[in-house]
Amino acid sequence: MNKIAALSTLALVALAACAHDHSVTGLAADRAIAVDASSAALAADAPGAVYALTNQAGGNAVAIFSRTADGHLSWSGSIATGGTGAGSSLGSQGALALSDDGRWLFAVNAGSNDVSAFQVTPGGLALTSRVSSGGVRPISLSVHGNVVYVLNAGGDGNISGFSVGADGALTPIVGSTRVLSGSSVGPAQVSFSPNGDWLIVTEKTTNRLDVYAVGSDGVASAVITTPSAGGTPFGFAFGHRDELFVSEAAGSASSYVIAGNGALTVASATVLTHQGAPCWAVVTKNGKFGYTANA
Repeated sequence: MNKIAALSTLALVALAACAHDHSVTGLAADRAIAVDASSAALAADAPGAVYALTNQAGGNAVAIFSRTADGHLSWSGSIATGGTGAGSSLGSQGALALSDDGRWLFAVNAGSNDVSAFQVTPGGLALTSRVSSGGVRPISLSVHGNVVYVLNAGGDGNISGFSVGADGALTPIVGSTRVLSGSSVGPAQVSFSPNGDWLIVTEKTTNRLDVYAVGSDGVASAVITTPSAGGTPFGFAFGHRDELFVSEAAGSASSYVIAGNGALTVASATVLTHQGAPCWAVVTKNGKFGYTANA
């Protein structure tokens, strides 16, 4: 087998590993929990909660774990989203998103093509609204201020924006739906930059990163596409500024800087992780260290 064929095979194996079913089926399935590791729910300096999505086709739910200040988790129960999951892996990062102020939690329902919003209260989560995702098979979402964007992977794929009301209700933003770089691109994650000026989407199949400028009205611009430095870009996270840390399921990670015009400049290219399929990424609170998780 020549080198190119071997690398192509590795990428396919890595992608298959990242697509393994990570749904939660009960207490005994704690190893399989797919947590949005970039969420503020994982702050480790005070007691809090960790949320995970069951993604069950028979009825989607958010699994809730209480967390002590030293990171110990204990099961607290679950709450139905009102929608349905895919019943199989979403192949994504960011199926749950917590608002910056910790008041609202948002979840994708890939089976029913909608999004659920919950109010975070001292007594737990309370479902406040459920709306169409603006596309087919929502797999990832991100919130900044009072704007939420959802990544839909089904059909041709798109991103679609929503405003968050004072009561947590989601309202579609007119003119916010934008296409990806093409159809069948295998999107994995959507996320705002720290300042909220940009949205980033990773495309696994095309090895591309999509950038959208976000206006003051919450409407995203047309897509700006950049080739990925490594194979199969998957999950990503930001440092304190506009440094972007991306896991690559082919076995590496890369970092980028976002320029004022939305262009991505490679800072570190295809640094080997020595993992078979590093699909998910997180950056520490101080912005100094990035970690990938192997499928």
